[in-house]
Amino acid sequence: MIDFLKQHQSLIAWLLPIVVTFAGVWLGSRVQAGGGVAQAKAAKEAAETAATATLQAVREQADHATSAAHAAALREQRISAATNLIRADRAFGRVLHTMFREPDTGASTPAYDELLHAWGVVQLVAPISLTSASTRVLNAAQNVQGLARQRGEAYRLHMQLTNVRAWMPEYEDARRAVEALDAFRAAYEADTADMVEVHDAASAALGRLPALSTPQVAALLDDCIEPEIGPLLDQCWREHDEAMKEFLSCARTVLGIND
Repeated sequence: MIDFLKQHQSLIAWLLPIVVTFAGVWLGSRVQAGGGVAQAKAAKEAAETAATATLQAVREQADHATSAAHAAALREQRISAATNLIRADRAFGRVLHTMFREPDTGASTPAYDELLHAWGVVQLVAPISLTSASTRVLNAAQNVQGLARQRGEAYRLHMQLTNVRAWMPEYEDARRAVEALDAFRAAYEADTADMVEVHDAASAALGRLPALSTPQVAALLDDCIEPEIGPLLDQCWREHDEAMKEFLSCARTVLGIND
């Protein structure tokens, strides 16, 4: 080996700079390549971080838009539900007022069904405070409805007898019938001993009015054993108005409507 080196000393001396130069270039390339990989890796990580941040921002913006759209849609649903309940309640109220003036033509059932449907929608979309207020409106309307169905006919007939004018042929009979009914009511409330006689007198007075049918006479007599309907009806309407005012106030609060 030593002999070989001695024999080729000049060749080795000529090749050695070339080999050293090549090694330097190769080593430099390796170092540069390593630096490029690190730089590329850093750039990739930065891009991934930026993409993740952008995606998160987009998601947050989409979530915010979705929440805002949901809140707006829910508010519109609540406005619609409250409006429909108010409309249905007013329509039902007009029907109930009519039932105390004239016989029910069947309009009360669909009007009540509309109110019940409107109340059900409020139960679905409104918060508890508003649903509770709507239930009070429904209950108050049902109380008036109960009076109208149970005593509306007697109330209407009694008002007709009371409103008979003095110049009408039936005025005297109508006046005596009203007085007999009032006497029977007073006797029942006082639980007097001659209650049967007072009842028979009222029945006879009503019998002298040919315009009254047998069921109508019975309705007037049966109504006398109940508390006077006038104050009771006024109280029911007053409670209904108070319930509706409370519902309106609660609806304005829920919807963020301030004066």
